[in-house]
Amino acid sequence: MEPIKKIKIGLFVIFFIVMFFSISFSYFESLSMFDSFYLTIITMFTIGYGDIHPITYMGRLTAILLALTGTSVGLFTFGSTLQLFVEGYFRKANRMRNMKNRIKNMKDHYVLCGYGRIGKVVANRLAKRGADFVVLDLSEENLVSEFEKNPEFNYICGDATLDECLIEANIKNAKTLISTMPRDSDNVFVTLSAKRLNPNIHVVSKAEETVSMDKLLIAGADKVVSPYMIGGMRLAELAIKPDVLDFFSTFMSIANYEYNEDIDLRKYNILKKYEGISIFDLLTQINYNVSIIGIKSKNGSLNVNPAKDTILHLDDQIYVFGTYDQLESFEQFIN
Repeated sequence: MEPIKKIKIGLFVIFFIVMFFSISFSYFESLSMFDSFYLTIITMFTIGYGDIHPITYMGRLTAILLALTGTSVGLFTFGSTLQLFVEGYFRKANRMRNMKNRIKNMKDHYVLCGYGRIGKVVANRLAKRGADFVVLDLSEENLVSEFEKNPEFNYICGDATLDECLIEANIKNAKTLISTMPRDSDNVFVTLSAKRLNPNIHVVSKAEETVSMDKLLIAGADKVVSPYMIGGMRLAELAIKPDVLDFFSTFMSIANYEYNEDIDLRKYNILKKYEGISIFDLLTQINYNVSIIGIKSKNGSLNVNPAKDTILHLDDQIYVFGTYDQLESFEQFIN
């Protein structure tokens, strides 16, 4: 039985005992209800001041029964309460120790700085993909709340702009840092610190202001995203071309919710072993049912919806469309 249930049962039994024996003392000893209640409490908890004590035969017998039952129930309730705190403390300490060990042993993971509204969306997406990630944020309440719901959640409560917090998040072995801090100045500082601690890390940062996007790129961010710009562009596109975007959004929603298929678009670099072959030959050789919907060459030109006989060149970037499982298999093969 859970300790909390034991405590509830113990408190209920204690209440019943106090009421029953208070009435009994009042009847057998001709005491007021307050004096009977007082005698019950000091007998039950073995205090015994001696100012009030049972005189009659039935009163003394009642005191004996109270001492046996009341003390036992009191010890039971106290032990259950102690068990609740001790087990809770050690369980939490053990979970925290396991989490720190997971973070310490992580490799090629994501470091998410900031756990606000955007940060939570990013974390949910990473968790859905099964990616290893660590959240860095100052709001201990939000982090602990998520940790209580999900024991596999990894977090560090601290300031992401401090090097020691990034080091604790195992930044040197991380693959990507995602900065969703509320202030652009903090995102710049986090980017600078991350690049200094791990020059090879891929940094994706949020920008509140448009003017901050260039500053983040200069600071070393590989990609900068403006939620307001993206939101504004989508609103405009929905107003100008509602049918196109509605069709694509509906298609994605149907695939996800009705057929449990997670549709995605990913980018891959063409390696030397695939240089000089056509798209048709590549897909035939790999034997994966995905669609290549675009090719970006080294000179920056973009070929949208390329023909199947289009020849691939070294370091071309291909944009591949398919389900999550298809893309995972394709990625393992092509890389």
